[in-house]
Amino acid sequence: MTDDLVRCFVCVELGQPVRERLSRWVARFRPMAPELRWVRDDAYHITLKFCGEIPYTHLYKLENALEHGLSLKRIRAFPLELAGVGAFPGFRQPRVLWAGIGGEDYQVQRVASVVESAAVAAGIEREKRPFHPHVTLARVPPTAELPVGVLREMNNSSGSWGEWSVSSITLMRSELLPEGPRYTPISILEFSNDLEVQ
Repeated sequence: MTDDLVRCFVCVELGQPVRERLSRWVARFRPMAPELRWVRDDAYHITLKFCGEIPYTHLYKLENALEHGLSLKRIRAFPLELAGVGAFPGFRQPRVLWAGIGGEDYQVQRVASVVESAAVAAGIEREKRPFHPHVTLARVPPTAELPVGVLREMNNSSGSWGEWSVSSITLMRSELLPEGPRYTPISILEFSNDLEVQ
């Protein structure tokens, strides 16, 4: 990455009690599958738009579009639930393990659509894959063997980690370091809670 590029994404952060319950649950499985690249407890989030490495001019345009765009200001706070586990592309040959999203998940879809439009207006390439809200728990390296028993136990023991109220989104910087990515908020964009959902 050069000095004039920034790696970033837009996300929904988890409520602290939900994050803590998820962290305690995941801690049971880390020793069972140490070859997986487990996400750090403080890095759990729902990615709305991964921007990649973009020029600062694009970043400023994106931030401005999100800050002043009417669509985002028409969204009120809404509840989400973190519940269940899944895998991309599937449990037979998983590459990513994730926790699922419930509650008013259609609102997340709506927010993601607003963010995508703002990103495209800022000169960032449109996402080609359909949006699937989730929280990444671990990545499975190509050479790793993930024990079937671990997957079964994760699936059987994954209830709900609770609900939280989503009242903002975060524009996050991502720095790739040897010990794993480091995330730093660039800006937190609050919803306008005094407006009804349109």
